[in-house]
Amino acid sequence: MPASRKTTFDVCIIGSGPGGGIAAYVLAKSGLKVALVEAGPRLRAGVDYNAHGSVYANLEKRLQSGHRQPVSSVWNDYAERNHFTPVGDRPGHGLLKALGGRSLCWAGHSLRFGPLDFRHWPISYDEVAPYYSRAEQLMAVYGNKDGLSNMPDGEFQKPVAMRCGEQLLKRGVERLKARGLRMEFVGQRKAMPTESWPGQRAVCHYCGHCMQGCEVDAKYTSANTPIPLALRTGNLALFTESTMTRILMDANGHRVSGIEYTNGRGAVDKIACKVLVLACNSIETPRHLLINRTREFPNGIANTSGHVGRNLTSHFGLTVAGFFPELRARDASNDDGTDYYHGLLTALSWDNPNPHFEGTYQVQCGSGLHPRRLAIDSVPGYGSGFKRRLRELNVCHASMNMQGALLSSAKKYVDLDPDKKDRFGLPFPRVHLHYEANDIAMAEDMIQTCEQIIRAAGGEVISTPGAVSAAKLQIDYNHWVGTVRMGRDPKTSVLNPDCQSHDIPNLFVGDASVFAAYAEKNPTLTNIALSWRMSEHLIEKFRRGEFS
Repeated sequence: MPASRKTTFDVCIIGSGPGGGIAAYVLAKSGLKVALVEAGPRLRAGVDYNAHGSVYANLEKRLQSGHRQPVSSVWNDYAERNHFTPVGDRPGHGLLKALGGRSLCWAGHSLRFGPLDFRHWPISYDEVAPYYSRAEQLMAVYGNKDGLSNMPDGEFQKPVAMRCGEQLLKRGVERLKARGLRMEFVGQRKAMPTESWPGQRAVCHYCGHCMQGCEVDAKYTSANTPIPLALRTGNLALFTESTMTRILMDANGHRVSGIEYTNGRGAVDKIACKVLVLACNSIETPRHLLINRTREFPNGIANTSGHVGRNLTSHFGLTVAGFFPELRARDASNDDGTDYYHGLLTALSWDNPNPHFEGTYQVQCGSGLHPRRLAIDSVPGYGSGFKRRLRELNVCHASMNMQGALLSSAKKYVDLDPDKKDRFGLPFPRVHLHYEANDIAMAEDMIQTCEQIIRAAGGEVISTPGAVSAAKLQIDYNHWVGTVRMGRDPKTSVLNPDCQSHDIPNLFVGDASVFAAYAEKNPTLTNIALSWRMSEHLIEKFRRGEFS
């Protein structure tokens, strides 16, 4: 879009990832005039990233330019580097500046939070359930109707089968359940079409490149579904390669009047709007609120509670792997699937809390031999014997990757680096992560449980972390939530249950930073459902004349 000084948009959305993309669609469809501001460019599936391409076609060029992978992929080629300051136990900060954001390279896992997960929220599962259904239908989520109490079934297309290794892990779980243990093993649920419907994206052809970037646009992204639908309404103005550098306030200092941004040519311009929606992610949204300090908000706008940047949490984990000799002779030529994880160990400590730690975890399970990557690649030896052993381990293995809900505490938060700045002169975000005894105890339970399942299934444990320490835990730097959380009390939360600022009535948030508490389940589907809900409440406020 060209300079926009003469236009006042009804809504300006910052960030085009899962939450921003769906907000653009819902708001534009309602007739509101919407500006969507994205710091990165539009990437073309199959052109700007294409893992289907020849390994050798651009190998020399890519190696010379510093790429570590022989073929292009979204994350390896376009993710930001050196853009934040880590403090403590090796935190990360996943940031992809491109239209669609990290939806371009997510795995597609789409799990509903359940009634128990909303116990500490100001809203209930029943209030979010209709938006889950709408989101699943738009996203084309596949899955089984499993009938689980705290991971409710949704609107699914036909499921994708588990591979042999995951089927054996399920056998181990069933044997342990027969002995009285409480757990479930089900197939994954992902946002990839398995059935052909008019007007829908291409049906998944099971190449397994999901997280490298789906070259045929089968996997749901903000860039291939809600944003194109929003553009077709004629109500969406798209600003790509445009970085917000300042939030502008009105003369009284209590309402947002617009933003200042720098475009791809380095020119500075402004966008005027009646409502601002931040959907940057759980690190960047609090960063922008903290950067924009005014006389009325000396600690950052929308931060009279002091909770902007606090209550940071994510998922963390470890991996245990098993070997099943009975799979040696199987045909492993069709193991690609929908990326790596086809199975899910869940229903752990839902209604029977573990006495040794607070919260719970799930375990994402994968197996099989992929033609372009090996899950197990650290094997001693060389020559033909080395090759046989490498193939055998991958054909016969099953891997169990923990996804635990990190305990929220004062030791985990986001603030500003007083010394480092980006190229626009804005302070880097600092991400503070310090693992605690609760996190260690949860990981220890996961290792014991997974080893027990592998042995009950008739396998042998071939890889295990051993004694747990903070140095061994791995954070999921794409699953941060909670830093601008919703709540009913303005003293302990930043937003109300409509994701509207307690302090600034025309400021809303549409990313996962709004989460009031966390579950073990992947956040993206819930982020999309909440942003959809926020958008509909925002539309109703416009109808009532609150932003005229």
